[in-house]
Amino acid sequence: MKRAAIVVLSTTLLAAGPAPARDPSPPAGLLAASVEQTVVLADPATGESVAFETGPVGWLFEAPGGVLFAPDLVDGRTTVIDLRTRGVADRFEGVTMPHFGPSADRYAVVAGDVLLVTYPERAVIARLAAGIDRPWQVEMFSESALIALERGEDAGGAVLSAVDMVTRQVVYRRPLPGDVRRFALSRSLGLLALADPSSSSVPLVAPATLTGVASLPMGGAVRDVAALEGERPGIVAVASVGEGGGELKVWQIKAAKGELKIKKEQHVALAGPPVRLAVSPDGQHAAVAVASGDMVIVSLDRLETLRVLSLGHAPRDLVWCDPARPGPLLPDWSDDDPPELRLGPK
Repeated sequence: MKRAAIVVLSTTLLAAGPAPARDPSPPAGLLAASVEQTVVLADPATGESVAFETGPVGWLFEAPGGVLFAPDLVDGRTTVIDLRTRGVADRFEGVTMPHFGPSADRYAVVAGDVLLVTYPERAVIARLAAGIDRPWQVEMFSESALIALERGEDAGGAVLSAVDMVTRQVVYRRPLPGDVRRFALSRSLGLLALADPSSSSVPLVAPATLTGVASLPMGGAVRDVAALEGERPGIVAVASVGEGGGELKVWQIKAAKGELKIKKEQHVALAGPPVRLAVSPDGQHAAVAVASGDMVIVSLDRLETLRVLSLGHAPRDLVWCDPARPGPLLPDWSDDDPPELRLGPK
């Protein structure tokens, strides 16, 4: 039996400070954050927000077609949120954690084995025994390439696995030094960037071998990292700096003749230690959640703070969603249509 959805509508208040800067290209999409017992959807352009009672959600999973899955692993249920109508589309018992890649008609599930599943039919295409029992971050970069980061209960237990879903093989499974908590793949640079709070730099490694290529210095403990693609490829990272502060740093990087060149390096000071980082689908803006519960929206082009939203508490997860992303193509069966008497002209 479906449970009634409890929805709290609110207009998010700006945190104390200067008025938000005007952006000639306002940020698009929606920010989704799992906060306490709710999932909050916030419009980064207007600051308006809506919160849904979901239970304690650890990770959020965006699906094509404007859908967000919010699994509550404690109570064993999943809330499905419609990003386009900003309402609850469904609630069901059990949890689902779909990892989507570029294709809208399939996703991966990682729980020991790796399954490739059709969407929305949920038919298993392939199954691979991978032994990934502690998935922390999973990214499906193509229909065949999947990378999973595992973390144990103790620091220093991070393991990175690469899986080829076409050949159904685990390409490698290797422990990582330090306490790596996040990774990002830059396709333009052909490199993986790693976020390790025990380090004050961002290592860039070759995805195939995990061999170190370069290191980007930060001012403190690195908390999260993201990649920028397009005409100006680069890396974005956030770190805790000093006592109670933080920074967001952006590097524009060029790969030429087997060498990496930093074309530009910029940073923005944060009022608190960062918790999570999310980059907009077009790569023009970033959202940084800080420990106080504020969420800072930054223009990556001008490195200016556009808006500060209050979530009340630090989120467990933060995702910048694209509600306009097309969903899978579905067949329209003629025998499903109701009977119709056609007497008009052809």
